[in-house]
Amino acid sequence: MNTKEPSRAASKAMVMEFSAQPSHYGHWPLPQVRAVNRTPELVFVYGTLMRGHGNHHWLIDAPFQGEAALPDVVLHDLGPFPMAVPGEGLVRGEVYAVDAAGLARLDRLEGYPRLYDRQPLPLADGRRAWVYLGRPHQVRHVSVIADGCWRGPAPGAAVRRSRMGLAVMVFLGEAALLAGALPSPSLALDTLATCNAWRGSHGAARLVLGNSLGAAHYLTKQLRLQESPAEAPVELYSESDLQRVCGGR
Repeated sequence: MNTKEPSRAASKAMVMEFSAQPSHYGHWPLPQVRAVNRTPELVFVYGTLMRGHGNHHWLIDAPFQGEAALPDVVLHDLGPFPMAVPGEGLVRGEVYAVDAAGLARLDRLEGYPRLYDRQPLPLADGRRAWVYLGRPHQVRHVSVIADGCWRGPAPGAAVRRSRMGLAVMVFLGEAALLAGALPSPSLALDTLATCNAWRGSHGAARLVLGNSLGAAHYLTKQLRLQESPAEAPVELYSESDLQRVCGGR
């Protein structure tokens, strides 16, 4: 086993591969056998993907492999979710065996590679697992979770969701209210409502909604120090990153 890759949960499968064309002698070749990795890989999670939290359903088909600790990282509290970055610390979480399709879905959820990077790292118990890590500049102004254990969204998460809801209400405006198209207040505060409004909007409304989503999900700006004036909104986050945020909802 390659020690630089995450641990495998099972052995490799052997599959038969046939050529699509006969050989130049006019005979179809014998099937060739090659090894294909159909086995799950270990993924260490430490935030909303853990049991009892909002995104755990993304791992519903992934076998639980136990709790674990990840050394040499520091956990930061971003409100609605945490972010681990390299540093002198220890993060506690859970390990799951995730197949290739599941890993691709997690990449989309985590905004890999722009929001999070995915790296194979050694756990404290000797196993290796994929881990979604942030970058130091993304956590410059947020607090550290000293014990390395995330227990759920902080109160500030509600503030960020309310800002997203405000953007929905401002840009759907009176016409939407009269038509009864505005979601209920509880729905207006979540990502689903904002994504739906963003998909159906155009012009300045789409820019403001997209910027609200990007800020709430800590996406990386296209230009690091760029701001969007209220009187003349500009696009701060790439369309592809916003699509990833909304794609699984």
